[in-house]
Amino acid sequence: MPFRLRRRSVWRRGPAGLLSVAVLLTGTVSCGSATTSTGDPGCVVLRDLEERAVGEVTTSLAGAPPLDRSPKLGDGSAYVRHLYGSGAEPTATVYGTSHVRRRMPNGHLLGYVDERIEFPDGTVTAQGFYDLTAAMAGTSQYVPTIGLTGSFRDKMGRRTFHTVARDGEFSADIEMCPAGMLK
Repeated sequence: MPFRLRRRSVWRRGPAGLLSVAVLLTGTVSCGSATTSTGDPGCVVLRDLEERAVGEVTTSLAGAPPLDRSPKLGDGSAYVRHLYGSGAEPTATVYGTSHVRRRMPNGHLLGYVDERIEFPDGTVTAQGFYDLTAAMAGTSQYVPTIGLTGSFRDKMGRRTFHTVARDGEFSADIEMCPAGMLK
C-alpha cells in the first residue's frame, strides 16, 4: 500500500497547536535598548565599540600579498583585535579568521568570518558570510552570534561592524537576546 501524506492544519490539531503558535508569536519581541551585560534574563546590547587590530597575518593563494593591495579571491587572514568601550582599557579580545570565499554576481567579494570574542564576563562566537567589498567601502555588515559562556550564555544575536579607517579600525555593535527575541 503506498504511503499517503495527510494534510493537517495547525488549527485543526486542537489546543496544543494553538498554544504552540501563541508561544512562537509572543517570543518575537524587540530587545529594547538595554546596555548591560550583567546576566539578566533580558538582552545584552553593546554599542559603539571601537575595534583595533593587535596583530594580523594575511595569506594569499599566490603567496604573501603586498600590503597596499585590496583583497582578492582566496585571500585569508588570522587576527587578534581588541574591542574598546568608553574607557581606555580593552572591553574584549577578538580572535578570528577571515577568508575571501567567492565573487558574487554583482562583482563584490563574499567574505567569511569565524571569531571568538572573549569578554571578562563571558564568551561569544561570531560566524558568517558578509559582503567584503561593501564593508571596505564603509557599509555596515553583520554576522550571527551565539553566546557560549557567562552573561552571553544561551543568547543569540548579531555582531554589526563597519570600517572607519583604512588601517583596520572598525566600529562594532553586539546585540544578543534569549533565543527568539532579537528582531
